[in-house]
Amino acid sequence: MSPSEIAKEKTGLTVLGPNDIFHFTCSPEMPCFTHCCRDITIFLTPYDILRMRRALGLSSSDFLARYTVTMIGDTGLPVVVLKMSDDDEKRCPFVTDAGCRIYADRPWACRIYPLQPESSKITEKAGKAYYSVLDIPFCQGLKSDSSWILRDWIESQGIDAYEQMETLLKRITNHEKITSDKITNQKIQDMYYMACYDLDRFRRFVLESSFLQRFEVSPEEVAAISNDDEALYRFALRWLEYGLLAQQVLKVNPEVMAAKKKELGIR
Repeated sequence: MSPSEIAKEKTGLTVLGPNDIFHFTCSPEMPCFTHCCRDITIFLTPYDILRMRRALGLSSSDFLARYTVTMIGDTGLPVVVLKMSDDDEKRCPFVTDAGCRIYADRPWACRIYPLQPESSKITEKAGKAYYSVLDIPFCQGLKSDSSWILRDWIESQGIDAYEQMETLLKRITNHEKITSDKITNQKIQDMYYMACYDLDRFRRFVLESSFLQRFEVSPEEVAAISNDDEALYRFALRWLEYGLLAQQVLKVNPEVMAAKKKELGIR
């Protein structure tokens, strides 16, 4: 049985593979335009926040304070939710009658609409991705004659860059050290929040503390994380792998290591 057939059997849904076709269109002329941007819960990925706050010209701290709510997930790690406007419709703060004002940098959940992932551990292990079409009664776009091949839709919406970043994060969040025991240590929660979501603060932590004295980081990488948000995020995830999973992805300065061993009486 193929991964696609396994997914279909598991969910009972019409699961789409890369070459399958679905019907959808969206435009300001449609009566339901922007209705999907109201009274919904949108979990933001770290890469969502990186793109959104940059599009708005805000620091990560300012964006988080103004537009998000933080909760603690099942693993004990923080998750971030977009804060809806405080009105009767509970609109997304970035939606207007003309559409999304940060459309080019909209979150993953908005990009993938009207699809939802239906991949299982089996398909993920095989490096495959499958989706189903959301059942949204008010969405007239789903009744359109316009059709898409799934792989073309994914490419047109710029999904690949988001999924690449999410794959890096899942190496941490799906690790058995994280999933087996719920994290309750607030310092660890704060460390994770800073490295994933508050990247400007993480950059200051790296560049303005003793961090670069304790770890060996090449001048080229220091220059990259000083100016490139994506490079900084990848570095932040390596730091989390080092701190949370004890992966040897960062190299400790030998002098610092020797001093610590001497302090602990280790030869």
